[in-house]
Amino acid sequence: MKFGLMTQIQMPRPWTETTERQAYWNGLDQAAAAEAAGFKYFWITEQHFFIEIGHCANPDMFLAALSQRTRTMRLGFGVILLPCHNPFMVAERVATLDVLSNGRAEFGTGRGTSPYVVEGLGFKVEDGREVGREVLEAVLQMFEHEKFPGYKGKHFNLPARYVIPRPIQRPHPPLWVAASNLETYAHAGRQGMGVIGVTRNTPAETKPFIDAYRQAIRSGDRSQFVGKFANDCNGVFAIGCVHDDDRVGRDIGCAAARWYYGDNDAEINSIRFTSGGGVNKVADKVGRRSNDELIEDAMAIGGNPDTVCRQVEKWAAAGLDQMVFFLQAGRTSHERVMRSIELIGEKIIPRFSG
Repeated sequence: MKFGLMTQIQMPRPWTETTERQAYWNGLDQAAAAEAAGFKYFWITEQHFFIEIGHCANPDMFLAALSQRTRTMRLGFGVILLPCHNPFMVAERVATLDVLSNGRAEFGTGRGTSPYVVEGLGFKVEDGREVGREVLEAVLQMFEHEKFPGYKGKHFNLPARYVIPRPIQRPHPPLWVAASNLETYAHAGRQGMGVIGVTRNTPAETKPFIDAYRQAIRSGDRSQFVGKFANDCNGVFAIGCVHDDDRVGRDIGCAAARWYYGDNDAEINSIRFTSGGGVNKVADKVGRRSNDELIEDAMAIGGNPDTVCRQVEKWAAAGLDQMVFFLQAGRTSHERVMRSIELIGEKIIPRFSG
């Protein structure tokens, strides 16, 4: 089991003049502390317009800054919204991070399912899958060839050009796809890509889809892989808190999960989770469980290190490769996040390092 840290730079109101900048600086401190604690991956999402919920509109700039404060941690786009960007610029952003990090970039991809975001950027949600496929095809050709030969599809007619800088990782950084829906697991496996889901489904609910992913990526038609190699790895991000006091950790972790999953008064909250049945459905699935039921079902991660280890074990038994802790969620303080990272490094990661 490998461990990662994820952030969306959440900022519940009320704010002060320095709240936003402090959230960015705190995020860098948290990621650097995670590397020191033994985390292997750091992930940051790309979000636009989601005030309070995600202030990470330019993940490449955050990751570039982090590349200078870390040495070993893998730095992941989780994910780039492919249909909302020119293919040349996607290739340039990923390659630049790979150069600055000395070959530590992870190329996470997604199509963007929120009309509020996609349409706000001037694109059509219904074209997302097709446009995203063309963008990824073109970008991988840019990575493969010293001089890109050009690309012609339904949505792009790209001229031959030298696309620089060149990534350090050849033929390309590892490829990932986000899985907000469980059906995406098998689709990712057929494409030979790593997959990152979310713990709003239990390990028991997720296991059949992890099994389908394994079957698809290991026994499928390799000619259908989008990249030059398979990235056989699946993970989930889990909102929570690790605390010395088990009861306190459970309650803080569950409060963060409830805030994230819709129990909040953020202005934009009502339009989230459009691909998962809507925010009301997601919030209801979480809301009908008590805090202890959320912990028992491993849908929120929280408690003391022993409790959290038992939750991680449930996900490991389901076939998970990477547990991604989402600690900076809701109203959890920076100090609480830093202590969680410390406890994970001291008492949880060593138990799964064999």
